[in-house]
Amino acid sequence: MINLVGILTADLILAQVKDRPDFGEEHMVDNMTIRAGALANTILPLAKLGVKQRVFSMLGRDAFGEDVYREIKDVIEDKIVRTETPSVLSVSVVQEGGARYFVTYSGNAYAFKHGFIESDPSFADAKATLLYGYFLVPDFGPEGAKACLSMAKASGQLTFFDANSAIDGWSDKSREEILSFLPLIDYFMPNDEELLHLTGCAGVEEAVAVLFAHGASSVIVKRGKAGASAFTRDDVVHQSGYPVQAYDTTGAGDSFNAGFMYSILNGCEMASALAFANALAATVVSRQADRYPEVGEIELAVREERVAVR
Repeated sequence: MINLVGILTADLILAQVKDRPDFGEEHMVDNMTIRAGALANTILPLAKLGVKQRVFSMLGRDAFGEDVYREIKDVIEDKIVRTETPSVLSVSVVQEGGARYFVTYSGNAYAFKHGFIESDPSFADAKATLLYGYFLVPDFGPEGAKACLSMAKASGQLTFFDANSAIDGWSDKSREEILSFLPLIDYFMPNDEELLHLTGCAGVEEAVAVLFAHGASSVIVKRGKAGASAFTRDDVVHQSGYPVQAYDTTGAGDSFNAGFMYSILNGCEMASALAFANALAATVVSRQADRYPEVGEIELAVREERVAVR
């Protein structure tokens, strides 16, 4: 069992946009999807990998919340709080080639607080905890994050952490909060852009050194098409990405998280974990439908160094 703690959203995705419109302009697009997003982008691939999950999150009782709940309810142990405040809705605009930006309606994000986690005795039963999307739940705050991670560590769990991008433009406050969590995190999993913003450094290696100085154990850096790198105090491991034509990059990093956690919890060495996670993420971004592969398909992609597109 793994605990997943973080925000659930409904995602409206407009994919294969040719040009980013300016204010006052209107562009047409032929590809639109509405699906469960944020933490669901990790829940669904983990479910396909056969991982048991206990999900601590929040959804509104609105139509979007009901749709998200229906999509995930059969594959999780449900610790989801339902609110009268509507669910979070994120609009993702994805350009041809994979670049994207997001505009998010906050909905019930500010209702997400840590009390419902601390009061649940089942939290301690898991092998690991992922704390996801810290900046998307502003009132969870550093106290909530530290309480969650400390509870996991106290019960002997591995801790994984993915903050996402700071919604305040990486203020000093946001940087200080993330750095203060590092001694409680076994695997910190930023992308390269987030890492550089967090530290103010110009290069990844320099940035990782800053994180180690603040108590980091392992830093897993997601580098998009370039693959991923793992930094520990004793070693550095790089794994290249898989060349694919990206259809929709929304949730790529979240799917990587799923593949990486699955591998680590199954005792894989770092190089194998990165390769598996890269293959899973590449498969997800390249597919228009049936995005999430099974274990055998990912293992075949790793062996043959290619991803099957559908």
